[in-house]
Amino acid sequence: TACARVTHAAAAPRPRVAVARKSVSAIAFRRRRGDAHVTRAGKKKPGDAANDVANMDALIDNLIAADEESLVKLVAENVLSFDQSLWIRIASRSDSAPDQHAKDGFMTLAGKCMKLIEEMVEKTESGIQQSSKTLEKIVAVAADPVTGEFAVPLSSESVTRMRFAVNETAVDEQMLNTVYAWIRKSDEDKLDGMVHIMQHLLQCYAARELDTGKTPLDTVIGANAGEWREKFEAAIAGGFGEEAFTRDLQKRMEGVVLNLPNGSYAQRVQAEYLKEVEDRGKGIYAEKSGASAE
Repeated sequence: TACARVTHAAAAPRPRVAVARKSVSAIAFRRRRGDAHVTRAGKKKPGDAANDVANMDALIDNLIAADEESLVKLVAENVLSFDQSLWIRIASRSDSAPDQHAKDGFMTLAGKCMKLIEEMVEKTESGIQQSSKTLEKIVAVAADPVTGEFAVPLSSESVTRMRFAVNETAVDEQMLNTVYAWIRKSDEDKLDGMVHIMQHLLQCYAARELDTGKTPLDTVIGANAGEWREKFEAAIAGGFGEEAFTRDLQKRMEGVVLNLPNGSYAQRVQAEYLKEVEDRGKGIYAEKSGASAE
């Protein structure tokens, strides 16, 4: 998972990972355009072709009838439908139109839609570039200030510096999407150290979003994963029992499910972070229960 379990490092020296700051940016700009390609699997069933045409015609009719503001919204909502088949269908509708005015209407529509899609693509690419630059800066603070290399697992000092950088950054869906793109690319290139760093970045983001500063559980959520046991121990010693822990955690999970867009990266990252906290907490409470039973 993106917020993978953070195992406690042994006392042995951390291995040096030869990922200099200047090479971090390479990950962001080596994404293949083919990553955005969508293939449709499966054989067409009888009647599917007719249904496809009917669906395309319905969309085209809605686009024709829309005013300028509604057209922008319709194109954005149906951007994935603008494949070769739809463009051919618009041209076909234009060819079979009863008069020149109707023909011109279809071609004008095609031009407007194409321009809107081009603007969306440019905006998306611009957003990706900006997100990549921001991520480079965040990741860079986790590197050794002198050598520019990373010690993996990251030291608590490195994670703390990254946490401060994340807290000062506006993190949106575009940036989270870029983080996952970096993780996929790093995994493909066998850059396990960079995957580890990006996972920590996601944990820092989730901690920021979920820490309310109101209950003992916040002392765990807001801490580095390596400090979770210590924070749990202190909370338990202060009377934060397992029932209160479960109730508090469930309330937060419900908030993530109900208040964040379904299927969004924000929802995914925060839910996985809470699951990690839950697993670690249950393990510690089970240990405490077993020790008291003895």
